Amino acid sequence: MASIIIIDDDPIITRLIDNKLGKEGHVCYSAHTLSQGLEMARQSLPEMIFLDLSMPDGNGMDWLDLFLELSSTPEVIVITATGDESSVEKAIYKGAWDYIQKPLSAGFVTHLARQALRYHKDKEEKKQYVALKRPGIIGESSALQRCLQQVAQGAFSDAPCLIYGETGVGKELIARTIHANSNRHAGPFVVVDCAALSEDLAESTLFGHLKGAFTGAHADKKGLIESADQGVLFLDEIGELPVEVQKNLLRVLQEQSFRAVGAVKEKKSNFRLISATNRELTAMVNERVFREDLLYRIMGWKVFVPPLRKRLEDLNQLTVYFLQSICERDGLKTKGLSPDFLLALRSYDWPGNIRELYNCLENAVISAGTEPILYPQHLPSYIRVSIRSDQLEDQQTGAPAPGPAQVGGEIKTLKEAREKAVQAAEKTYLEQLLAYRGQSVRNLCRKAGVSRPHFYALLRKYNLPSPKIKSSKKPAQ
Repeated sequence: MASIIIIDDDPIITRLIDNKLGKEGHVCYSAHTLSQGLEMARQSLPEMIFLDLSMPDGNGMDWLDLFLELSSTPEVIVITATGDESSVEKAIYKGAWDYIQKPLSAGFVTHLARQALRYHKDKEEKKQYVALKRPGIIGESSALQRCLQQVAQGAFSDAPCLIYGETGVGKELIARTIHANSNRHAGPFVVVDCAALSEDLAESTLFGHLKGAFTGAHADKKGLIESADQGVLFLDEIGELPVEVQKNLLRVLQEQSFRAVGAVKEKKSNFRLISATNRELTAMVNERVFREDLLYRIMGWKVFVPPLRKRLEDLNQLTVYFLQSICERDGLKTKGLSPDFLLALRSYDWPGNIRELYNCLENAVISAGTEPILYPQHLPSYIRVSIRSDQLEDQQTGAPAPGPAQVGGEIKTLKEAREKAVQAAEKTYLEQLLAYRGQSVRNLCRKAGVSRPHFYALLRKYNLPSPKIKSSKKPAQ
C-alpha cells in the first residue's frame, strides 16, 4: 500500500485516479491547488504524486522542484492538457518520473502507477550512497544532491551522457566529476568548445590533418577526437554546433572512427562522449537547427544541473569558498562578510548563476581594497540597481518586500515566494510585450530572447492570447 497525492483542479480527474488506485489498495489524497498539495505532501510524505501543470495558483512545472525535494523522494507524474515537447523535456530533465496528457485512460493510469511504485520500491531498497570525488562542487542542498545522484549513476557507465542546465551553472565541472569517478579517470578529458567550432576549421580541429593537406598545414596535427582516446570527449554547448558540423560529427560518434584531413586510412578512438547544453534541443530539432539523429546519439544518460536560484541554501557556503579562493590567489587576508552583504546576495536572481557569483565576488574584493569587511556597497553597481529596482517596484505595486510571503493565508517558504514572484514578473513582461502592436512573432521572440516554441509555451502557461498577427518571413531589420 502506498500513499499517493493527486494535484489537479479538475474533480473528474482526481476521482478517476482515486477510484482506480484506491482499488489497488493505495491511500489517495486529492488537492485542488498547488499550495494545498504541497502542504499535504509535507505531512503525508507520499511515494507518488500526480501533478497537473495548469493550476489556479500557478504552473505545476514551477513547483516541481519543491515536490521532488521531499524527504520521501516521490515519483512525480506530470499531467497536462497540452502536448508541449519543450515542457516534456524540461519535466524529465528536472526529475519527473513520467509525463502524460489528458484525457487520461484509467487503465493506463493504473499501469503507470504500478510501474512507478515498483521503481520507487526498488530504488529505496537498493539505495547506495556512493562516496563521490567532487572537487570544486560546493553545497549540500537537496537540488544539488539530486544532481549528484544522477552523476553517481552515470559515472559507472560508458554510455553517452547529456548534461543540461543554464549558462554558468557549472556543466563542465559536473562533466569532470563524472570523468573523475569513472573507470576512465586515468585517461584524458578533452574539451570541444562547440560555439567556437566554425565550419571551415571543424574537420581539422576535430579530426586533425596531415602536413600539406591544405594551405597553411605545415606539419601533422592531431585532432581532438584522437586526443580523447581512452578518455572522455566533452562537447561543450553542443546546441551551438553548426548544422554542417553536426552532420560530419555524427558518423564519428557512431563508429568512433575518423579520417584526418589529407589522410587515406581511418583511425579509431575509444572515447566516452559527454555533451552539455543550455538550450532546449527538442525544440531546436523541430526548428530544424539541430539534427534529430544526433540528439538520439548524445542522449544516453541525462544529468540536470540546477540553477543557483534553485539552490540558495548553498549560497553562503559558495560565497565563503569563492571568497577564500579569491583572497588567497591575490595574496590578501580573507575578508569578512556583513549580514547585509549576504542578504543582498540572496535578494538577487543570479541569471548568470555560479559564474556570475564568482565574478561578482571578484569585483567586490577589488572594490573593498584594504577594507576587511564586505558590505552591499562593494557589490557591482548593476546588482545593487537590480535589487533596489525590485524593491521599489514592490513598494509601488503595494506588494510586501521582499516578495509574496503567503499562499492561502499560510506563510510560504522562501522558495515558494521566489517562484511566485518569478511567475508574476514573467506574466507582466509578456503582457507588456504583447502590447507591441504590428510586430511579427519573429520580432516578439527576438525581443524576448526566446525560441518560437518557448514563446507559445509561455503564452499557454499564463493563459495569454496568441498575437493575432502573421509571422514575418523576412529577417528582422
